[in-house]
Amino acid sequence: MLFDTHTHSYFPELADRQDDIIVEMTRNNIRYATQIGCDIETSKQAIELAKRYEPFYATVGYHPTEGQILSPKQIPQMVTELEELLIANRKYIVAIGEIGFDYYHLEVGKEAEQKETQRILFFAMTELAMRYTLPIVIHTRDAREDTFRYLKESGVKKAIIHCFSEDYAFAEELMEYSDGIVFSFSGIVTYKKSLAVQEAARLLPLSKMLIETDAPFLSPQTVRGTVNEPANVRYILETIKNLRTEDGAEIERVIYENSLQVYGF
Repeated sequence: MLFDTHTHSYFPELADRQDDIIVEMTRNNIRYATQIGCDIETSKQAIELAKRYEPFYATVGYHPTEGQILSPKQIPQMVTELEELLIANRKYIVAIGEIGFDYYHLEVGKEAEQKETQRILFFAMTELAMRYTLPIVIHTRDAREDTFRYLKESGVKKAIIHCFSEDYAFAEELMEYSDGIVFSFSGIVTYKKSLAVQEAARLLPLSKMLIETDAPFLSPQTVRGTVNEPANVRYILETIKNLRTEDGAEIERVIYENSLQVYGF
């Protein structure tokens, strides 16, 4: 069995294909997929998919690039809305996310201001996660040092580093901080030039690894140029099997069990 731990099937590229997506998941032994919220509206959409389709679960969260345009004064109300969603739909929600830091998309001339807003938002989200004993799903891009610094300051010990695109040294640093941090590999690991990511996939303890599609983005190399979907997570698993020395069936079993464990199944 496989588990796509991070997807956005509510996005327009996939929104009208839910039944087909489920059929393809079943055909390829993809047992579950987690629909990840990026703001209030998409968190609602993720929950609605989880209510409609048994293989789907949901998260609620605020993506840093969505959040950086907020005024800090807006954040408490936004957190209240997310918390109300969480309370009303608790049985479908398995994490808070995606949240984190993205310095690649900062607006020119507003870098310092938007970094600060991302920081405030991150701490508001981690407080929500700890209030409900939920793991967090972290997005990090061009923000390596601050991601590590603020994660430690938050006190959160259970986190998924989504769409892992750093090197093994970054993963080592995080594992030293907490045994509850795991690393989710996307289609990036299948790309020929992603040597640092492939090295991390080779060296990480198998017990710390997940797989995801981040659909509709980052289609694996085999289907690159097409719209990504949860069934394609199998290509990521195959790449990881080729990178590692353990038996393929063992890799599949452990990664699936890791996914169940981190999401509290």
